[in-house]
Amino acid sequence: MLALALAGVAGGVRGVRAEPAPAPAPADGAGTNKLNEAERRFRRGIDLYKEGDLNAAFVEFKRAYDLVPRYRILYNLGQVSYQRHDYAAALRYFRQYLHDGDDAVPEDRHREVAGAIVDLEQRVGRIDLQTADDGAEVFVDDVLIGTTPLRALVSVNAGRRKLDLVARDGEHRTRFVEVAGGEIATVAFPRLESRPADKEPAPARAAEAPPALSLALPKPAPAVATAPLAAVTPPAASSVPVVVATPAPRRSTFPWKSWTLTGLLAGGAATTGTIALLSKRNLDDQLNVFPQDPVEVDYYQRRTRGFALATDGLMIGATLMAAISLYLTFRDPR
Repeated sequence: MLALALAGVAGGVRGVRAEPAPAPAPADGAGTNKLNEAERRFRRGIDLYKEGDLNAAFVEFKRAYDLVPRYRILYNLGQVSYQRHDYAAALRYFRQYLHDGDDAVPEDRHREVAGAIVDLEQRVGRIDLQTADDGAEVFVDDVLIGTTPLRALVSVNAGRRKLDLVARDGEHRTRFVEVAGGEIATVAFPRLESRPADKEPAPARAAEAPPALSLALPKPAPAVATAPLAAVTPPAASSVPVVVATPAPRRSTFPWKSWTLTGLLAGGAATTGTIALLSKRNLDDQLNVFPQDPVEVDYYQRRTRGFALATDGLMIGATLMAAISLYLTFRDPR
C-alpha cells in the first residue's frame, strides 16, 4: 500500500509525516500489477529524494501518480517542485492536493499547504494571453499548457519566459516576456492564419475571343531558284523551268516547361525533406527527455511523418518529370 513519507523540505514547506494511503479496492490482475508498480516507483522516489536527486525523485513520483492517481502523491510532487524552484508547478500541485483531498486532508496539513500556497503566490507571475485564434496550441518554455481560448491566466515562474502560439496549419509566433512575482503580464499575439481558407477565389478573367479568320487566301511566296536561269536548258519552248524551294529552318523544340516543373518539384522535395529532418531531431530530443510529454511526442511524430510523406511524393513527381523531360529533349535530333 502506498505511503507518504518525506524528509523535511527547506524553503518554506515543513517536513512530512508518514501518512498511509487508504487500502485499495479489490482489483483484477492488471489492476494489481499497476498498483504494485506505482508503489515500487513511489518507494524509489522516496530513496532518490533522500539522496538529494530531486529531478529523478520527481519523475518517479509523477510515474506513480500516473499509474494510481492518489491525491496524497500530489503533496510529494508539490514539495519536490518547490525545492526544484519550479514554483508554478508546486502551486498547481498543492492546489490540486487540497481540492482532491478535500475533507480527507488533516487540519494541520491543510494549514501547512495553505501557508505554502500564500508564499508561492508571491513567487509566481501570471500571463494574460490575448489572441483572436481559436484552437491554437500554447507553449510556455516549450511545454504545452493548453489550447486557445484559455479559460484562466497562465501561471509561470518569475523571470524571462518564452511563449509560442502554434495554429492548426502549423503557422506559429514566438514572444518573450519578463514576469515578476505576483505580476500579471499581458501578451498579445496577432492572428496566425496567413493563408485564410474561407476567402472566395477571385473570378477568373474572361477569355479573349480569338481573332476572326481572314477569308483572303495568302499569296504564294515567290519561288527561289537553286541555279541561275541561264544554266537551265529547257527541253522545249513550252516546257516549264524546274524550281526547287529552300525549306525554312526548324524551330528549337527544347522542353523548357517540363524541365522547369522538374526543378520546382525537386526544390520542393528538398525543402520538405529539410523540415522533416528538423522535426525528427526535435522528436529525438523529446524521446530523450524523462519523463516524456506525450503531447509533444505525438506532435513531432505527426509533423515528421507528414513532411516525410510530402517529400516522398515530391521526389516521385520530380523523377517522373525528369524522365519525361529527357524523352522530350532527345526524341528528335537537333
